Amino acid sequence: MQGFNTGSMCDIIDVTLYKFNHYDNLIWTKCLNQLDYTQYNQDSILVTPYQLKTLLHLNFKRELLKIRAISFELIHKDANSLYFLDQILQDFNKLKWIKLTLSKTRNFSRAVNIGDSSNKQIKYSFKIVKATLRLNQILSQDELTDINPVLVQLKLISKKKPYNQLPATSILTALDIALNTYDISDEQADALARILDTLSFKMETDNPDILLVTDW
Repeated sequence: MQGFNTGSMCDIIDVTLYKFNHYDNLIWTKCLNQLDYTQYNQDSILVTPYQLKTLLHLNFKRELLKIRAISFELIHKDANSLYFLDQILQDFNKLKWIKLTLSKTRNFSRAVNIGDSSNKQIKYSFKIVKATLRLNQILSQDELTDINPVLVQLKLISKKKPYNQLPATSILTALDIALNTYDISDEQADALARILDTLSFKMETDNPDILLVTDW
């Protein structure tokens, strides 16, 4: 099977923008004034990736071209919310919605230390809200046929339908139980381990709802 990009699983992410950051507040204001957004709550709106990409291109084209020309080693010095959102739109290529949440926190810093050194890097806040894991993108049909009974036994799917929506931690826990306690073949164990590896650390910490889809 071809290499799998975990970012392509994500359907909805929640991005935090800060009211007292220049670019964050500018992006938020332009979204409110220029986009046909969906109001989620008082501090959050939903926009499509296409809407956000168009807004960035129309309003910040020069800034984005400048940032894209900077080498990866130096980007942490010039990185801002424009760079972050531009990267999100490139890396998460299957997104259906982006939830933008405005934080009114005054005392915040996106600079974090790298390990034990005094060097810092910029870290942006986003959370994966919903994702879809299509097992036929990481396993062959023969492998799916082999592990489907195990997935049914784990109650990750049912015999009536080849899909189910569950929290990421429920899927991770079930797979871990199967690998450590079930009497399964080496081939089944290898397939389950690859599913487990696909669910990145961030999937575990964010615990999004995941639509798990298999083929019979």
